[in-house]
Amino acid sequence: MPKYRFTAEDLADTLNPGEITSASGTLSASSPEAAERAVEKSLRSRGYEPTANITVTAQK
Repeated sequence: MPKYRFTAEDLADTLNPGEITSASGTLSASSPEAAERAVEKSLRSRGYEPTANITVTAQK
């Protein structure tokens, strides 16, 4: 399965309103779209709401 790198800027912290953060990392997924959906789901489950695009690129 391909590996992807993601960067998520401007994440609103729903547990601490007014706080903004960012996240980045790598994951394996079947496609860039699947990687983006997985990142969104993971962030939301941790109390973060993406307020900007999540950038996903293939890792070499």
